[in-house]
Amino acid sequence: MTRFYKALFGSAKRLVFHVCMLAFPGMAISEMFTIETPAGSFQIALNHAGPSGSLVQPANPQTPAFSPPSIFSAPLPSGSGARALGLAGAFTALADDATAASWNPAGLIQLERPEASVMLRLSREHNDFSSGSDSYIAGENSFGNENLNYLSAAYPFRWGHRNFVFSLNYQETYDFTQAFSADVNEERPPSAHESRAEGVYSSTQVDGIHDEYVDITITSYLTTRKSSALRQILSSDLLSSLDFEQQGIIDAATPALAAEITPKLAIGAAVNFYQDSPFSGREICSTTRATYQGASSSRVTASDEQVTSGIYEYDGVIHYPFVGDIPFSGEGEYTPFSDSSRSQGRTDLYVEGVYEEKNRFDHLQGINATFGFLWTVSSFLSLGGSVDSPWSADASQTKTIRNTSTTYDASRQRVLDATTSETTVTKDVQFGFPLYWALGAVFRFNNRLYATLDVSQTAWSDFSYEAEDEDKINPIDGKLSDDTDVRDTWAVRSGLEYLLVFSKTEIPLRAGIGWEERPAAVAPDIFWNYSLGTGFSLGKEPGRVLVDFAYVLTQGEDVLGSLVPGENLKADVTEHQFFMSVIKHF
Repeated sequence: MTRFYKALFGSAKRLVFHVCMLAFPGMAISEMFTIETPAGSFQIALNHAGPSGSLVQPANPQTPAFSPPSIFSAPLPSGSGARALGLAGAFTALADDATAASWNPAGLIQLERPEASVMLRLSREHNDFSSGSDSYIAGENSFGNENLNYLSAAYPFRWGHRNFVFSLNYQETYDFTQAFSADVNEERPPSAHESRAEGVYSSTQVDGIHDEYVDITITSYLTTRKSSALRQILSSDLLSSLDFEQQGIIDAATPALAAEITPKLAIGAAVNFYQDSPFSGREICSTTRATYQGASSSRVTASDEQVTSGIYEYDGVIHYPFVGDIPFSGEGEYTPFSDSSRSQGRTDLYVEGVYEEKNRFDHLQGINATFGFLWTVSSFLSLGGSVDSPWSADASQTKTIRNTSTTYDASRQRVLDATTSETTVTKDVQFGFPLYWALGAVFRFNNRLYATLDVSQTAWSDFSYEAEDEDKINPIDGKLSDDTDVRDTWAVRSGLEYLLVFSKTEIPLRAGIGWEERPAAVAPDIFWNYSLGTGFSLGKEPGRVLVDFAYVLTQGEDVLGSLVPGENLKADVTEHQFFMSVIKHF
């Protein structure tokens, strides 16, 4: 009888072993336990509960946030025209030609005849960058454009014994043209990264044997505590070539009206309907392209530890010949068992690729008003002032990101991975443009010689940009609007004109100088403007034609530090602008 049961229980052990192997194909048996029952001893193979492998997972890549276009190349919200800019823009209290609606709409009251005008602008900018870092090398960049600067038609009339002038205007208000390139060599010293993860898992395992001698079922309730640790030492060397290009114009269609209050006092108002330029090639868009190549080395040490404990229950029936069935049951506790693993590896890779991000702004629209006054104090002195109210612009921004990357082994002969991804997201965005005001004076020494002076301020601290589902920021420094460090900017301009009168023409000689602050992240950038202008007249009234030219040189030293935040960039900027105006009297 004893040999019988030994043979019986030996068969049971083998059967349980094979059943366990079928239940866990391809898995190694972690631990064998022997359970004593009234029917004999049984060996149970137990595995740790839960998933296998490391619990540490890589982070998902994050899509860059929406960003506004650069404002650094945009002019202050002022006016246009060769005559005004030949005086360095000190035109608020003079404003006596067809461009008055953009400087001081009250100045339109000085127009005695209907007239129409057209102005063109040619610009060329050169930026010479320097960096405080040997790994971020930014050189010289030159760019420029040619734009229609101004169109207008003005019509004087009388109503109620007072003089009025109405005009329709098209004006260029913001130019976003900018370019930048740099070579970046990013060599990272070895850095260690450690992470740990823990998990608790439960499982139920059922084993048993059933034949003519015994029926037994063993149910095991297991709990596994697993901890994983990962230590990674990374080093990399990445060389990239960065190119940034931006273009675009915001312009305005502007009806304006000036009214005479007294013979010496006039007021005026203009309504500006802003839009992204309807002319082809002048839409607001930017492209950032980075071509990169580099090598990386990764040394990884991973360890896993698993500790499993549990209890079991069994019940069964022994079939004794000639006696009958005898039931039995019981329970017990497994001795906790554990195992651990440790692995080390090193991977050397070479990668090259192209990252390209394109932003495009469509359907930009906004509206604001310009108010002005003109006061002729005496034959020697006139004063003027204007205010551009703050305004909001709604637009649609489309961001497209394309990334192509190829990874090779250390020999650079075998391709390990080649991926191309492209995502396009469109969001509604809103700009908040700031308040601008100017005060000016004209000093008339005689009817051929006069000097002008303007002082103005732009509230760039209130400039804002907000993308759908994102926070409102000041795009100058990228901080939340309530936390921005951007300061309001001031400008002082002065001009001088002398008129040469001949029998058939008049030739003005103009010169001007201006000091202006432009917005930057911490402290405003300082620029100086130097202007020269001249022109000539053709014919006599009615039908007289005025042709004007202006050249403006703008210079700034150690500016544009906000263009690439955190890189300690500085640039010496030289900008050349040429303006031409043609005004026709009727």
